[in-house]
Amino acid sequence: MKNRVMKTMMALTMTAALTVSMAAGAVSVMAADEKDPKDVKVALVLPGSANDKGWNQEAYDGLEKIKDLGCETAYSENVQASDYETIFRGYADQGFNVVFGHGTEFEDAAEKVAEDYPDTIFCITSSDISQDPNVCSLQNLNNEQGFIAGVVAALATESKKVAAIGGMEIPSIQSYIMGFEQGVEYVDNGTEALTAYTGDFSDATKVKEQANAFIEQGADIVSQDADEAGLGLFEAIKDAPDGVYAIGAVKDQYDECPGKVLTSATNQISDGMKVAIEDYIKEGLEAKCYKFGIKEGVIGLADYHDCADVLTDDEKQFVTDTMDKIANGEIEVKSAQN
Repeated sequence: MKNRVMKTMMALTMTAALTVSMAAGAVSVMAADEKDPKDVKVALVLPGSANDKGWNQEAYDGLEKIKDLGCETAYSENVQASDYETIFRGYADQGFNVVFGHGTEFEDAAEKVAEDYPDTIFCITSSDISQDPNVCSLQNLNNEQGFIAGVVAALATESKKVAAIGGMEIPSIQSYIMGFEQGVEYVDNGTEALTAYTGDFSDATKVKEQANAFIEQGADIVSQDADEAGLGLFEAIKDAPDGVYAIGAVKDQYDECPGKVLTSATNQISDGMKVAIEDYIKEGLEAKCYKFGIKEGVIGLADYHDCADVLTDDEKQFVTDTMDKIANGEIEVKSAQN
């Protein structure tokens, strides 16, 4: 993520290794309950493509960061719902210590399979579930991501109409849409928020068609949270009139349509995944929901690039101040998740 707000969570989870000096030199010594990273096996199960330039790729980047810790890693991509349990069992049978299921759609499979594999941790991203003793979740706060996108959109619009497109109507995406609507309302300048779900995470044509429909209705800022399908937004924006901009999601998506992507509301769950495995190595993971938002540096805002003059300096400061208020709890953002 460019322009990260802070890295508080990363600092809090770093524990220095104990060292002792011997005649032959300094030798690293792990605490009694600390694991050797090279003995830790971590798998990732993706519902989409690992190179979708968004949600799935972000998780894959997290797996690469975990690999850099010294862990053994593996992944499966484009996994169909009917295969979730089979893939989970396969990794558990191979002795993987932690298996990530990337998205709320993996909740049921994790809760069912976990009972048969008490020595494997099943960790679901974008979720709030937990089940003793070995199911936990990483809830990236999509509501905060949507809120910031809504604030930027309401500040940037000339037509006083902005839009957000979600993929499947699941709690995490509902939270983004709820946050977007609340963010637009928070600016309080008479801007109308148009929202819709396409019911799909892979069909970019559906998002393109919905984006075009919103643009025809007068929206001049359009955002999305639809995984790989969200790339359809940029196809629509390429052909849109001047003054119509996209707001990207998860990663900095400026390169998808240079000059017409105002910014991106980033969701760097890759850092949350790395923190989780650092915790697992040092002290283990609890059966609970670990939350990551603006305060922890996982939710943020990408650079404005060459669209920087769309907002005034005062408006950009307003965005920054708003993010600070969310981080310190002064603003409570609505959510479809607990």
